[in-house]
Amino acid sequence: MPLTGAAAARLYDDHVDAVHALITRRVGPSASCAIVAEAFEHALRSWDRFDQERGTERLFLFGAAVAVLRSHSVEERRFLRTLGLRNDFSSASVTVVDPLVTGQQSRSPRVVHHEANEDLLGDADVEPAPIGSPLMVAISELSPDDRDIVLLSLWEACPQAAIAETLDLSVGAVRSALGRIRRELKAATTPGKGRS
Repeated sequence: MPLTGAAAARLYDDHVDAVHALITRRVGPSASCAIVAEAFEHALRSWDRFDQERGTERLFLFGAAVAVLRSHSVEERRFLRTLGLRNDFSSASVTVVDPLVTGQQSRSPRVVHHEANEDLLGDADVEPAPIGSPLMVAISELSPDDRDIVLLSLWEACPQAAIAETLDLSVGAVRSALGRIRRELKAATTPGKGRS
């Protein structure tokens, strides 16, 4: 049964900023508002599938957002690739911080630093810096499934259990996929080893 009325309004008010941030990071600001509306419509229509014993409202909404983003994967890929090509930053050993999480203003795509991302981000003592273009281009070239997993980790700081809940996967499948994706991204962004 769909969620309606005051309960739907409360859900929207409580979580719209997080859902909007997730979607904006992946498709850009010009397309994000319409996709946010689609994501909430999808979530409200399928609310009978929400199980608070399995996860939070926010993770359920992230799952709805990711499902809706699938129908915009060409636009998402184009936006992520454009970010990578537009920014000419060094990707070597940087710790990056998402301005939408920290409140810092920035026009560059950034990654939330946490221990799960250290193998991609390098030394935690390095000053926060934007993602380098090779990493953004490599992320844009991932399959939609792999992009969902790695961006929930990198940009949303979701632990593996939360990613599993959001995408309806096992924790083992997420752990295995993250290991493989990180190896692929590292190879793709290492000079002489990645794509040309």
